[in-house]
Amino acid sequence: MKFGTAGLRGTLGAGPNKMNTITVKRLAYGLSKYLKPKSKVVVGYDARHKSKIFAKDICDVLNASGISTQIFPKPIPTPVLAFSVRNLKTDLGIMVTASHNPASDNGCKIFLNDGAQLRSPIDQEIDDLIELAPLLPEEVSEENLTTILDQSIWQNYCDSVASTTHRESSDIQIAYSPLHGVAWETIKSVFANAKAGHLIPVQRQMDPDPDFPTTPFPNPEEEGVMDELIGLASSCKADIAIANDPDGDRLAAAIPTSNNGWRVLSGDEIGALLFSQIVQKTNGNNRKVVSTLVSSSLVSKIALANGIRHEETLTGFKWIMQEAYKSISEIPIFCYEEALGYAVTEIVRDKDGISAALLLAEIAFDCKKEGISLEEKLEGISAEYGHHSVKTIRVRFESNQPTAYLNAIMQGLRNKPPTELTIGKIVRVTDYMKDDIHSNLPADNLIRFETDQGIRILIRPSGTEPMIKIYMEKVTDVLNREHINNIEKQSQTLLGSLGLEIEQILRSYQIV
Repeated sequence: MKFGTAGLRGTLGAGPNKMNTITVKRLAYGLSKYLKPKSKVVVGYDARHKSKIFAKDICDVLNASGISTQIFPKPIPTPVLAFSVRNLKTDLGIMVTASHNPASDNGCKIFLNDGAQLRSPIDQEIDDLIELAPLLPEEVSEENLTTILDQSIWQNYCDSVASTTHRESSDIQIAYSPLHGVAWETIKSVFANAKAGHLIPVQRQMDPDPDFPTTPFPNPEEEGVMDELIGLASSCKADIAIANDPDGDRLAAAIPTSNNGWRVLSGDEIGALLFSQIVQKTNGNNRKVVSTLVSSSLVSKIALANGIRHEETLTGFKWIMQEAYKSISEIPIFCYEEALGYAVTEIVRDKDGISAALLLAEIAFDCKKEGISLEEKLEGISAEYGHHSVKTIRVRFESNQPTAYLNAIMQGLRNKPPTELTIGKIVRVTDYMKDDIHSNLPADNLIRFETDQGIRILIRPSGTEPMIKIYMEKVTDVLNREHINNIEKQSQTLLGSLGLEIEQILRSYQIV
């Protein structure tokens, strides 16, 4: 197993390419050889199958190398672990989680001493050290070097996040789901401290459950995952519906519509709402926003209009945070990726679905106070910057060696790229595996196509699941706000057909 976009992740089971006790202990061995003697590490875990066991395995192996560990007493969201690294001044943080993957999976996320995710070239260095690990690393320590943390670090996180809003909005009704994950107790404390609205949880999804009985794929991006939440929001006449993924670092949302229905917002729409709010709350000519190559171009236009520097990175917060804090003279006021990941404060140097949820509740409160809907708020953004229709297609593949399989398909796309699609000709192709003289980005398995109709298409393999993602964007000028709904319907129909066409092209490259 190799480090991917967000750490180590895979199916539970026996063997070197699965998540099991031996795999986890070898990971801990590699980390112990990377760290200096007498280093300090904080360890957290979610409520997935074997997460607590794996966390203890990690502590045992690190302790055997003279490295002290501090472990949380119960499951926590990933943002709490990321926060604790800097708060406790540790040399490393390890979170046992598979985030939004299916119940059959588990994994580990690694955070460096700056509180940001493990990144290149350190990930490769640790990978190499793991390769040198014995089959069963030593895990006997002459002394107990593991401390069980009390609640104070968790409470510090809750208090710190709650302090980021100064608007009491207790009359806001918010339907909420943690999708059987571990975010409920934390977000409940944050919202109570901030007096930021009344959270109404989906009862069947409120408590942690490693089997995710109502959501086989507990990723809020997947179709149908938000259905129970939207049903609750509709029945209780909520102002907004929000969900965190199982480890609490992502934020999804749905809003009421003018035709008395509800619709799920895209990650880019949430990003536009959050960024617009932060622009209003901040000032100065040293502000900076960071997004990824596959995110909507809308944020760059908002940044340009408000004198804010915008930078793009490869997919993943390990790249985003590296760019965000590159210069001490700049203040990163917002970072995001379209896959529902947002950093809205400097408290956590990673995506944080809980602090982002608090800011979104603030936006909902402001809209209600101004007498406009969230739908109208988004329409106002479209009227000013153009309507940005986005669609992401996830093409799943079955293979015992998914990384090699997906790479082979991507190579087929490189060797024989399409020159024309049903919608028109492809006028530009950018392969990010090749040296790009126009940027300082490292090589990445990403290909970008642009059509003569102005549609942008980006294709890349997932770093966490056996799938290839197709990201599409179509921008339309808005002459009349009343036309936005029709513009969106037409654009989504077009992008949906385009996505299916590209999926067929990708499947034609499959290894027989």
